[in-house]
Amino acid sequence: MVQIKDMKKSFDVEVLKGITLDVHQGDVLAVIGSSGSGKSTMLRCLIDLEKVDSGTVIIEGDPLVQDGVYVSQGEIQKLILKMGMVFQHFNLFPHLTVRQNLELAPKLVKQQDPKTIRENAQKYLSKVGMLSKADVFPASLSGGQKQRVAIARALMMNPDIMLFDEPTSALDPELTGEVLETIRQLAEENMTMIVVTHEMGFAREVANRVVFMDGGVILEEGTPDEVFGNPKCDRTREFLTTVLK
Repeated sequence: MVQIKDMKKSFDVEVLKGITLDVHQGDVLAVIGSSGSGKSTMLRCLIDLEKVDSGTVIIEGDPLVQDGVYVSQGEIQKLILKMGMVFQHFNLFPHLTVRQNLELAPKLVKQQDPKTIRENAQKYLSKVGMLSKADVFPASLSGGQKQRVAIARALMMNPDIMLFDEPTSALDPELTGEVLETIRQLAEENMTMIVVTHEMGFAREVANRVVFMDGGVILEEGTPDEVFGNPKCDRTREFLTTVLK
């Protein structure tokens, strides 16, 4: 579903130092690591919110960027529509109701008919347990509710791949569970997902593969049992000892 080869990205300093990673259909890939390790930048490069400096990204067999050269803007648009992204801070439009937040992109980008859009909004709000809040504004929702709406909004575009950038890190601990449960349901439905997360329990229980990033490189990759139970790298062990206290 996703192939990344030698992806590099610098701002003032080199943030990604040659990332190579494959994601297969139905994978739930948890990306763990300390802040500043390049996890979020990698996701943002995948969905073209940041441009890579060099390397290759292939989405479902079609290149987004090959050896640092991007395809046309029209091709980029087609490829990023295959992916949905859920951000740390929800990014809901405050002046739109929950329903309007869901309906905006299908109307503007996909130009779907209003009946289909309305039916899909009902379906996905039901899926995340938020149908009763369809006509309220985001300001009246808890953080966990906002994030569940953000997940429903991403699903409205019918993506093949879901990207989550630390979806629970802005939430109070008691609200984290409801968002993780929604992601867990998607995993059970075989949705392909890349989840950047600080929730080690979630990574251990729900992911089928775990990647540990540090200093802009992937230091370790394997099943949850391999990475959590028998890490090969000293740096992985050090990180896990700190976060699993």
